[in-house]
Amino acid sequence: MKIVEYVFVALSLLMVGCGSIKDVPFSSHNWHINPISGNIESTDTTYSFTLCSDVVETELPLIGNDKEAQPYKGLKAYLNTICSHLEAKCDSILFYAPTKGLLIVGITENIIWKPRSQSANVLTDKPYTLWVRDDDVDDWDRKPDEIYTNVLMDKAAKQLLVIDRLTYKRSDIAIIHIIQTETRKFKSLGLPDWSGTWADVTDPTCLEPIANWLEGHRKMAFDIYRQSHRATVIDK
Repeated sequence: MKIVEYVFVALSLLMVGCGSIKDVPFSSHNWHINPISGNIESTDTTYSFTLCSDVVETELPLIGNDKEAQPYKGLKAYLNTICSHLEAKCDSILFYAPTKGLLIVGITENIIWKPRSQSANVLTDKPYTLWVRDDDVDDWDRKPDEIYTNVLMDKAAKQLLVIDRLTYKRSDIAIIHIIQTETRKFKSLGLPDWSGTWADVTDPTCLEPIANWLEGHRKMAFDIYRQSHRATVIDK
């Protein structure tokens, strides 16, 4: 990992508290794993999300509706709290893949939210990412061909969130990677093992594996954006 990216990670751990926690509904989509590509897809083909993995995980647990969330007592509140940290309106939860620590939500960006990095030129061979300094000035109104990223720390929940905002086809979504310390409260949810708990965000010795993992989130965001662009072109 480049030194500048490592420093970015260290400087981007902004402590967040809980704002207004609302009951964000699940979307009406049903999900499955494509046995060939390994992508997470909606059955109506509206969405297709790459996992950026060479391994096809057809048994990957996916939680995309109230019925699937019901066996995990407190899970909906857990996801709603994560959504409350976004300075954007969360319209619906598309799905939660617990063993990947991955949550994808539909959003409305009606509030200006300054990113910590912005990526552009994503459809070319040379996409680029610019780090945003505290004194950088812009209107921060994300364009459809840009990806904005924020990294937040919920100190109380012992949870690190990496949030990529992008336009998928004609809708705005947030891809949220969750690194969750295995607290007693989190274990009480009864989720499958390794549900984003492979590193303790309160332990400085875990910074190296966390930094290495963070490097992959941007590739996933780029690939998902490219997938959506190809799908939009076909639709036309």
